[in-house]
Amino acid sequence: MANLNPVGQVRSVAAPDGVMIEYEVVGAGEPIALLHGGFVGRYAFSRQRALAERFRLILPSSRGHDRTDGRLPPHFGFGTTEVEDLCAVLQAEAGDRVHLIGHSSGGAVAFAFARRFPERVDHLVLIEPTLLSLLPSPERELVTKQWSTAIEAGESEGDLAALRATMEYIGGEAWRRLDAEAKSSRLQALASMAHITIPHLRGLLDFEVTEADVRTLGPPTLLIYGSASFDFEPAIQKRLCDLRPDLQSLVIEGAGHNSHRERPEIVNAMIDRFLVT
Repeated sequence: MANLNPVGQVRSVAAPDGVMIEYEVVGAGEPIALLHGGFVGRYAFSRQRALAERFRLILPSSRGHDRTDGRLPPHFGFGTTEVEDLCAVLQAEAGDRVHLIGHSSGGAVAFAFARRFPERVDHLVLIEPTLLSLLPSPERELVTKQWSTAIEAGESEGDLAALRATMEYIGGEAWRRLDAEAKSSRLQALASMAHITIPHLRGLLDFEVTEADVRTLGPPTLLIYGSASFDFEPAIQKRLCDLRPDLQSLVIEGAGHNSHRERPEIVNAMIDRFLVT
């Protein structure tokens, strides 16, 4: 895979409610849709562009990210709006079937799409999918409390306060090491996304995945986790593997929540092998 940064074509398509969804298409071959997590945009997968030597990569930017319109409908959710937006992109670009790769909240969307349209997904790769309803009660209550704090901050002090509280949590040790000026600069760079913070957090807290959903998940599925990620991630991974011991599962030692960026040489090689089996 010599060309690590192939140039893609940026396109857009209308979602069912008329919002224009921006996406990029790179490479040729079987289609892969790569679904990014919150507050990062499609460039989070910049180190997966090497896969474009064998596959046609479709990289949507979810609402409020990159240059996709940030308007959200009243019923916004990861199993509703985000799936409908993905359907619009795939209808324009991918035909009947696609490989799906989803990270974090993008993993929730990928799971929801595969649950609803199993016949359309050839392979499913979930990189630390945010499936909070699979957590045991103590871990779920802790995450709910932390995220509810950010929601309450936004409701009382404004969207930027919700974003700040969220970054304090999801930014991890790297965020905590920043001084006040650096944090302020980063927050200003993300300010255009501030209004989606509360709907994003609520959407993930409300996204329900049942044991039956996991047991009946149709497509061949690969799970990828970092050993140094958020405290609750191992509990989600364990629940998935307990319910479906047949699922392939990879833990990358020393990697955090963004293993696809931290260790792309391992993640890309694993994805490439998985998709051609």
